[in-house]
Amino acid sequence: RATLAEIESLGGEGMLVQADVRNSQEITGAVERAAERFGRIDLLINNAGIYPPAVPLEDVTEELWREVLETNLYGEFFTAQAVARVMSRQDSGGRIVNLASLGAFQIWRDRLPYNVSKAAVVQLTRALARALAPKITVNGVAPGVINIPDDPSPGTLLSPSRIPMQRHGTTDDIFRAVWYFAVDAGYVTGQTLLVDGGLNIAQET
Repeated sequence: RATLAEIESLGGEGMLVQADVRNSQEITGAVERAAERFGRIDLLINNAGIYPPAVPLEDVTEELWREVLETNLYGEFFTAQAVARVMSRQDSGGRIVNLASLGAFQIWRDRLPYNVSKAAVVQLTRALARALAPKITVNGVAPGVINIPDDPSPGTLLSPSRIPMQRHGTTDDIFRAVWYFAVDAGYVTGQTLLVDGGLNIAQET
């Protein structure tokens, strides 16, 4: 509601639709309502996801495995599938940006469901890009250590001294990467951009 109010205060239009991203029928309904309200969909940002607490392999339950995969992977697929139906009818097509993670490219201790789900998002991005070209571009953004305002668990981020850029990322850093794919990258598809300050090339034993 606060986000919608901010959009409207800036002269924009918006609407709120509640849906469970794990449920394809609810997602399809939400997308159809948006398309009916605005007449078209030009951009999808697939950013619904969860990052559960660390759990050793032997303690990963079927419930946890399903919850993480269904939210982080199934949700992005169902939403992209529903939005692509709308975009494919438009002369200008559209653009899809999936949120992955540095965890798609690394294996973090006791984060097996999360690592697998985000690695799958990278491959999903590539597969969707091929399936939906040339009218719809599909790219991904993979954040590293991001300092999020009002994070419920402050003080748990990796030390900036271990990051080549010597700082945590910000939500603005992620926004700029998403904006590039949403607005400027007309001839780029199937790519996932790491926004991690170089952390992926600086791992030490």
